[in-house]
Amino acid sequence: MTRRLLLAVAVQMVLLTGVFGQTAPATYRIAFTDKTNTPYTIDHPEAYLGQRSIERRQQQGIPIDPFDLPVDPAYVDALLASGQFELMYCSKWTNSVTIHSTDTLALDTIDQLPFVASVRLLADGRPHSDRRGDKFRTPVSKGGISGPYEPLYGESFRQIEMLNGHLLHAAGAMGQGMRIGVLDSGFDHADSLPAFADLFARNGVVMTEDVVDEDGDVYHDHWHGRTVLSCLAGHVDGHLLGSAPEADYVLVRTENAASEYIVEEDNWVRGAELCDSLGCDVLNTSLGYTTFDDSLQDHDYADMDGMTTRISIAASIAASRGMVVVVSAGNSGAGAWHYIGAPADAAGVLAVGAVGPDRVTASFSSRGPSSDGRVKPDVAAVGFQAYGLGIDGSRVDPINGTSFSSPVLAGGVTCLWQLHPDRTAAEVRDAVIRSASRYSAPDSATGYGIPDLWRAHLLLNGRDLTGLSSTQFMEIAPVPFTDHFELVLFTGGADRLDVRLYGPEGRMTWEASKPLDPGTYQRLWLGDPALAALSAGVYVLDAVIGSAHLRRSLVKAEQ
Repeated sequence: MTRRLLLAVAVQMVLLTGVFGQTAPATYRIAFTDKTNTPYTIDHPEAYLGQRSIERRQQQGIPIDPFDLPVDPAYVDALLASGQFELMYCSKWTNSVTIHSTDTLALDTIDQLPFVASVRLLADGRPHSDRRGDKFRTPVSKGGISGPYEPLYGESFRQIEMLNGHLLHAAGAMGQGMRIGVLDSGFDHADSLPAFADLFARNGVVMTEDVVDEDGDVYHDHWHGRTVLSCLAGHVDGHLLGSAPEADYVLVRTENAASEYIVEEDNWVRGAELCDSLGCDVLNTSLGYTTFDDSLQDHDYADMDGMTTRISIAASIAASRGMVVVVSAGNSGAGAWHYIGAPADAAGVLAVGAVGPDRVTASFSSRGPSSDGRVKPDVAAVGFQAYGLGIDGSRVDPINGTSFSSPVLAGGVTCLWQLHPDRTAAEVRDAVIRSASRYSAPDSATGYGIPDLWRAHLLLNGRDLTGLSSTQFMEIAPVPFTDHFELVLFTGGADRLDVRLYGPEGRMTWEASKPLDPGTYQRLWLGDPALAALSAGVYVLDAVIGSAHLRRSLVKAEQ
């Protein structure tokens, strides 16, 4: 007797055990026992993985393994034959399928099928009271910023500069050739908004998928994912530049903003698997899960150990496939929950907390550690008084939430990896953590601290700077100067730079002051019309940076 016939007989025996029944539409996860007889093989991954995904694994020395194999299609066919089930999607990483059904009899008995390991209700389809309040943070008012890069970055400069992402941009890395997967709630009108005109003009969105409604349209669902995308790829002259404006994007809707059920974790797994198959290098997830509309599905803090929730297990699997997985820590720091949510607790991801422009932790940013005592969040970036498209998408607004610190960093990490294509995802993640401001003394608010992506770049170049603490000049350019010059330096513990320029006769001819971010590499632009008016000749630059007092000779050229 053939295997398919044996499965069909088992299905019929199960169906004979009861009478057909109906209830409200519901969503279920059916886990299978094995992949033993799947027709797919590890030796032929081209049958289920894109070429870009295969090459990413090959470059990093990551073997194809059983996690990559699709579920057994014979099991799927036999399951669907056993009742009135609508298949939503399959998950190869968890060897399961997600279905819709009202066939209560079949649902009560399918766990008797020899290939079914478990059945779990994900959403019962009945109305529940809203136990969570607003799922997403919204814009707040804030004053503007100023600085030499404002014509390019505008109000978004500070969130890029704090990570030294602008130095990566200046080095030519804006995400070209890299691919970022964005898993979120929808990307409302992103395909028609001026802020994404550059992205769509270069065909920078390589694929979209709506896992929630399966209607093929992610552009008419919700604003949150579009605002997240603006932090990555938005461009509004004089106001906004995303942290990876030249990368390519896969946009996946996994979150239903109208409700909160654990099925959204399954949606996320499906979205992450899709991004993996399409060869994404980086995943951004500005989502997190703690409690649900159905209290029977709630997580508790003990579940935040990286090994309990479905989404966190899958996030670690995604990282093991050779992607850098960047996730928001959560916005519960000032609430009753207080701690990080899933998948921020996952091992191998970069969970991102939120700080303000002053580098102070945002009160709402979820705290660590994980319930098993690991450092969480891993790092932090600007997520309080950050800038991106507001709720209606018509303008650049201030925005609050770890939802936005995550993409700001994800784009920066993408540009960093672009400069080091020979490095693995794990090596890039490690360099980001080692570059961070609290690496030697992590805490529960920002983890290892605020990354310095230029320092991470130097680390990946083989320069071991983990012990560097004193102020150092790295570069002064251009030489000779005319109306401006730039200082590249490591700030040490200093938070202020005072500069004086002395002429050939020893007389001070010019002075300026700049605020500094302690413990970072910074490129500081210094210039004004008074410099242009100076006579040609040799000058002495005297810089006071904290307790350090540094001098360099500069040559002023004729205008």
